[in-house]
Amino acid sequence: MLANVTKTEILQALRDNQPFKGLGDVRAENVIEPPGEAAGEFDAQFDLRFADMNVKAYVEAKTSCTPKQIEQIVPWLSRMKAVRRDAAFALLCPALSSRSQALCLEKRIDFIDLAGNISINVPGKLLIQRTGQNAPEKVDAPFYRDPFSGKSSRILRVLLEKPRPSTLSGIAEELKSETQRAPCPALNFEVSAGLVSRVLRSLEEQLLIIRKPMTRELDQDLPGRKKEGVGARRNPIAVPEPKRLLDAWAEKYKERFRWNLRKAVTLQNPFGADIKSVQAGLSNIYYASRHVFDPVPADVVAGSTEVQQPPLCYAFTSAAATSVTAPFVEVDVIDLFIADKAAAGGLQKAITGPGTGPELRVIPPYDEGVFLYASQVDGVPIVSDIQAYLDLYARGGRDLKQADYLFEKRIAPAWARK
Repeated sequence: MLANVTKTEILQALRDNQPFKGLGDVRAENVIEPPGEAAGEFDAQFDLRFADMNVKAYVEAKTSCTPKQIEQIVPWLSRMKAVRRDAAFALLCPALSSRSQALCLEKRIDFIDLAGNISINVPGKLLIQRTGQNAPEKVDAPFYRDPFSGKSSRILRVLLEKPRPSTLSGIAEELKSETQRAPCPALNFEVSAGLVSRVLRSLEEQLLIIRKPMTRELDQDLPGRKKEGVGARRNPIAVPEPKRLLDAWAEKYKERFRWNLRKAVTLQNPFGADIKSVQAGLSNIYYASRHVFDPVPADVVAGSTEVQQPPLCYAFTSAAATSVTAPFVEVDVIDLFIADKAAAGGLQKAITGPGTGPELRVIPPYDEGVFLYASQVDGVPIVSDIQAYLDLYARGGRDLKQADYLFEKRIAPAWARK
């Protein structure tokens, strides 16, 4: 069990030779803590033996090892390696993510984790490397909040839609503003300030965002503060590599997408291959059957008898959405999200007639955030380019090329303008 592991338990696992299991003659012996003044501030020292070879090793034990923590410790470990070339100086952790391992390898930092991932390099004497070992249990820092799941992903949408320096309160205000702008009144994108804070810290620990130098802004700009005009210190948040953040999210989203497909409903399409024709057909069904919308008669003022058009509570995604904004994309299945679960079932009963175009696939949204930054193009409701990219990426195969096409034609140029 690796959850909530303490530093004492990590060092005991080292004494028990847990990280080196399966490596034959490799073993840790004579683990001593603390190692004494000669070893500086390290938590322990031990003899690393491989067959007849013996190398003195010093370890800094951490209960969690995020990329940010690794960046902070790199200068010290690098300095020690330069001074003592005959010894190993390693970071010892319960578990190291693939990103953390890659960062250690890039910075030439020795590491050991309890799952068995190891990289020890003492030039001319010893080289041990084993990666790809999965931890039996996930280990996260106490403050960690998965930024790629549920409501947390709404913060990512703001950061990637507008990858420019922002603040915690600015992100919260953006979500509030988008809620008011949403075409469907049932949608609410707002989240708590506490969730925004935890997600941002988690992203910062993964080096996916950075904080700019302190600025001073007036208190009246901060929600809930008295408007006394006293300066408030802030660290604007920036996304230094938005493509890396987007692709990290896409890899996580792929798992969720495949799970959601099990709950998707596939329907015959009697409306044809043109997305605008499909939209018109769906809207007519919704309007007539009230499966999704309840058309509200307009106030009879000045003799008006018009009926108010229903709000748009659905949106096309994947290739269907991309074909509207980036021509030449092939559509083999028309994916769409519907905000109301009951509406998806009603739609299945309402659509009749032989299929004349690509099948319709109604995917249940894992979170309302899939509709964030949705828009209408020539009356066709589509998700944001970011959401369309995620769905294309998750579909895999040739859709990966369409995801790249969408990025090159729409997302990257939009980022360049912002």
